Amino acid sequence: MKKMMLLAMLGVMFLTETTIATEMKSAMNASSAVWIKLEVIFHRPKFNCESGFSICLIVTAGIDGPGVSAEGKSCSVRGALNERNQLIIEIDEVALSKYENGAAIRYFKDKTSIAIPDPYILPEATCRALGSATPLAIKQGNYPVSFNNGVYKVVFQL
Repeated sequence: MKKMMLLAMLGVMFLTETTIATEMKSAMNASSAVWIKLEVIFHRPKFNCESGFSICLIVTAGIDGPGVSAEGKSCSVRGALNERNQLIIEIDEVALSKYENGAAIRYFKDKTSIAIPDPYILPEATCRALGSATPLAIKQGNYPVSFNNGVYKVVFQL
């Protein structure tokens, strides 16, 4: 009888511990997003990425920090695709102010959103580098911009 009571109590304790363990949440805010380096041209795809303001992406591999390409024709940013199907782009303010002599910074500085006038389908290589097996597109619309510690952050709902 004592053995049966002991086994029953142990069973209840193990089940209770399992229930408690499944309800606990990690104290760390871990993200499954993989950050990659992207080269961005802040012009409209409609105008062959040569004028107007929008987003044209060129994927590059590597862990180099943000900056401006050697030719000054693109701006290096960090990009990641999160679990909510959002493309997050982080743009260093110094790199943005150097890109095309600071022409694009006026679209970010003291703003809460940016307007993307044309949809843009990300290149297949960019989608793969971000970890997506399906095509991704930035839709036409307004997207939130935040600024913290010298970095602009834009979140695109795909």
